[in-house]
Amino acid sequence: MQNKVDLAKKIGSRVKQLRSESGLSQKKLAESTGLSPALLSRIENGLAMPSITTLDLISSTLKADIGYFFKDDGEDSHIVTHPGNRRVVLSRSKPRQSPAYKLELLAEGMKNPFMEPAIVTYLGRDDGVEPTTHDGQEFMYVLEGRAKLTVGGKDYILKAGHAAYWNGSIPHRAISLGQKLARSIHVHLIPGRWTGTFQHDDIPAGRSKSGEEVKARRPEHPKKRS
Repeated sequence: MQNKVDLAKKIGSRVKQLRSESGLSQKKLAESTGLSPALLSRIENGLAMPSITTLDLISSTLKADIGYFFKDDGEDSHIVTHPGNRRVVLSRSKPRQSPAYKLELLAEGMKNPFMEPAIVTYLGRDDGVEPTTHDGQEFMYVLEGRAKLTVGGKDYILKAGHAAYWNGSIPHRAISLGQKLARSIHVHLIPGRWTGTFQHDDIPAGRSKSGEEVKARRPEHPKKRS
């Protein structure tokens, strides 16, 4: 078991690293949490052991699991997933709640991730998919089919090999064109965020299996996403 001095140093180091990766200055984090800059400096340098209440304030501001500050080095530092063993979910578009996207989550289970990749199949059509927004940025690369990407009111016709990258704060959506559904790799980049961004009002649709149709069921508690 770690002694208090070593634990304070580990927590402080991780607070400082996560703050830097989130693009926040020490002063900005202090303002956001209501902590004094002097106390935050002492915490980051391992000179003060933060209380659970203080650490909860910091983790909430940095959008990280509080357990991240305590876990052993190397724990959950990487993840490998395989076709046929990845969770597939459906995302519905408000206000009609019509199916908009099928998402195959490529790296679910990675702790404290700053990116969230998924293979996205565009299920919706023009009148059934509303633009959405979220924190951070998003990248897409079209794998197959033809898609219409709308970003900030501008439409782009994309096909296999095309790519796009935009700020998540800009309203955006994508739909399939033609009878064949388009599929793309999407990556959300949310600096400092550990919760998924694809999960709001998503409906679990089982595990991906080649050639097998998945059936959706409604979750008891919708999760937050973009």
